[in-house]
Amino acid sequence: MINLLFLLATAQAADVFEFCVAKKQKWSERYQRFETEQVQTYYSYPTIQFIVYQHSFEVDRDSHPIMETTTKNGMTCWREHENSEICYDRNKGEMYWEWTKRSGDTFRNVLSVCKINGE
Repeated sequence: MINLLFLLATAQAADVFEFCVAKKQKWSERYQRFETEQVQTYYSYPTIQFIVYQHSFEVDRDSHPIMETTTKNGMTCWREHENSEICYDRNKGEMYWEWTKRSGDTFRNVLSVCKINGE
């Protein structure tokens, strides 16, 4: 199944990211930093797959539109909508998915990349 997804993505000139560790973080107004609430590892489970196309991205086959692609602090960023953005830090091998809820709470998932395009 994973090989089939990889072949489909490469046929459409997409990048396929697989994550081994996911940290859920929440912004702390008091300390002015993100604080980790939960950590999940995927070494013994199927990894989370993230596929980037030109105008959309998929997270485990759930499609999201890309409204804008930018570069921020040397990272490639994809904006899903006004309150949701994903950035890839190639140097650290991490993806940051940050979003703000209507309540004003800001969250971020830090996803550690273990494979890109099957390697």
